[in-house]
Amino acid sequence: MQGRIIKLISNDYTVLSDKEYICKSRGLFRNKNIKPLVGDLVEFDENNNYILKVLPRKNNLTRPPVSNIDQAIIVTNVKPTFDTNLLDKLLCIIEYNNIEPIICFTKLDLLNEDETNNINEYISYYKKIGYKVYKNTDLDDIKQIFKDKITVLTGQTGAGKSTLINKLDSSFDLETGEISKALGRGRHTTRHVELHKIYDGFVADTPGFSSLSFEEMTKEDIRDNFIEFNDYKEKCKFRDCMHKNEQICEIKKQVEENNILKSRYDNYINFTRWNMISASILGIKDTKKYELIDKTSCNYIHMDIMDGIFVNNKNEYTDLYVFNHPIEIHLMVEDVKMYIEKYKYLKPEYIIFHIEVKQDILELINLIKNNGFKVGIAISPKTDISVLIPYLKYIEQVLILSVEPGYGGQEYITDTMDKVDRLIEIRKQLDLDFFIEVDGGINSRTILGDNSEKKVVGSYITNSIDYQKQIDILNKLIEIKKYH
Repeated sequence: MQGRIIKLISNDYTVLSDKEYICKSRGLFRNKNIKPLVGDLVEFDENNNYILKVLPRKNNLTRPPVSNIDQAIIVTNVKPTFDTNLLDKLLCIIEYNNIEPIICFTKLDLLNEDETNNINEYISYYKKIGYKVYKNTDLDDIKQIFKDKITVLTGQTGAGKSTLINKLDSSFDLETGEISKALGRGRHTTRHVELHKIYDGFVADTPGFSSLSFEEMTKEDIRDNFIEFNDYKEKCKFRDCMHKNEQICEIKKQVEENNILKSRYDNYINFTRWNMISASILGIKDTKKYELIDKTSCNYIHMDIMDGIFVNNKNEYTDLYVFNHPIEIHLMVEDVKMYIEKYKYLKPEYIIFHIEVKQDILELINLIKNNGFKVGIAISPKTDISVLIPYLKYIEQVLILSVEPGYGGQEYITDTMDKVDRLIEIRKQLDLDFFIEVDGGINSRTILGDNSEKKVVGSYITNSIDYQKQIDILNKLIEIKKYH
């Protein structure tokens, strides 16, 4: 006989067919590491009450443990604040799991006229890119979407999930609060997942669904599930364009032309803020090898320029190879203005100078910006992080030196980890949006303790005969760190 699992409590599976059956799973399933989930279509023995076979799934989640979800209603409140970050996060993750996202805006009656007009622009945009969007007053329309579907509701606490369900079907008689607690009708435990009938379909009580994360996704997965990017990506210069640091990128162009919502793009950047390797070419003495580093999957080419005054060492570049990767220039020099003028022909994405220089910091920031480049400020190991605070709102990046400036191949200074963590906290407190980069001594051991978004890596890559292999090792370690 065939049916669907609609409830799991302990080891008892409720299977709905012509009626409800309480079943156990076969011991064979444990031996084969097969675990039936709520939502599964199964074959079962209705006489002995055993599940015999789990039929193929269209999708399944591990947190919460539920399968064959057709659609997810993202209940999104617009008051006290409209959180585009959470909405876009859930849209991206739900798309990735082969579930149709549906947006339902709540608390619209609390908006004034200007706020209503602003929210209506968001509603129009999300509809334009292909999402079904409802207001919580569109009850007749919402009722139609449940038929023959398994639906989950998600959204932040207080968004109005239980209120919406009560309005749709008063027989639920839910108390306002977390829907997973309410749908459980007092019998809820953290392992209890259940499907409830509603308008010829099911709504799932799924504890933990609102806490879905990017854990199982790569940065490419996140990129590909921002669905409107796929309309333009073929015009990007590089097939694997990440729409972040590349200088010729159709997605960034569409953002500038207001065809892609800037908040969507900004959220995408925030969601992929890890796994950025900036490959330092300081240790490459044979300029013919520049092409080899340019063929790797690093995110940036990092150029260290030293004048022999600010630091004892001296290093400059002439007739430089034209890199396809975006460039960041790290100026360890006293006369920052002169070196900006000297190297601006390389058209770097970032120009980074040291907070310790004896020049007007705001004047240097404005000079770099007026030349069309992003600004980074570097800080040496002995300088306290607090000196950066007056300038953080004007810049795009902070570079924390984890070795003494001026030489490659040094050991990582472990105090850097505390600096990074302090700066992350400061960034959060000030509600700012700059990148944190660490430079010096990064290798397969030290990278595990570093919480920065960008890592400058030199000798670990360039002392090897296989640059890409070393980068792959670092990327893998960063992924492992992210998941743990």
